[in-house]
Amino acid sequence: MYKMTSFIMFFLFTALLPYTVSAATVNGNLGATSTATTDVTLVIGDYLRISDLDEIAFGTYAGSGHLNGNDDVCLYYSGSGDYRVTITDDSNDITTNAFQVENIPNTEEIDMDVYWNDKTGTSSRKLVTYGAPLTKQSGANNQSNTCSVGGLSANLSVSLRQADLQAVSGGYFASELTILVEPD
Repeated sequence: MYKMTSFIMFFLFTALLPYTVSAATVNGNLGATSTATTDVTLVIGDYLRISDLDEIAFGTYAGSGHLNGNDDVCLYYSGSGDYRVTITDDSNDITTNAFQVENIPNTEEIDMDVYWNDKTGTSSRKLVTYGAPLTKQSGANNQSNTCSVGGLSANLSVSLRQADLQAVSGGYFASELTILVEPD
C-alpha cells in the first residue's frame, strides 16, 4: 500500500506541477496581421533505474559452512539527493514478511539475511529488514542509466547460515528478491 500511495503522490505532483506555473503569454492585437507569444514549459522528474543484476546461484551445498553471495549492480539516479531501497521476496508461503529460500513444494524454508550497500563490494553493507525502507542511501551513478560511464554503484548480498542449511531436507530451494528504489 505504501509503495502505491508513494507512486500516486509522486505521479500527481509531477503531472500537476506544470499547471501550477502561469505561462507568460502576450495576446496579439487586432489588425491585418497579429503576433502573440506563449511559453512552453516542461518538468522532467528524477529517474531511478536498477539494472545489471545477476542471479546469486550457490549450486549444491557441500554440507558445511555458511553460504555468502553478492552482486555489484547498477543503481542510476538522475537526482542529486539520497535514495531509499526496499527489498521483499516471494517466499511467503510458510513464514510471511521474512527473507527465505523455499523448497519447491513450499514445505521447508531456510532463513536468508539480505544486505544492501550503496557502493560496490560488501564492506559497510547494511542488513535489510523485510519490506522496510533503507533510507539515506547515496552514491548512485548519475552519469549513465546503464552505468556504462561511471561504473556499477551498489551491491546486493545474501547469506545463508550453516545451521539453517543443515536443518532441512535435500532439494532445490529458491527465492526471488524484489528491489524497489525511490527518491528519499
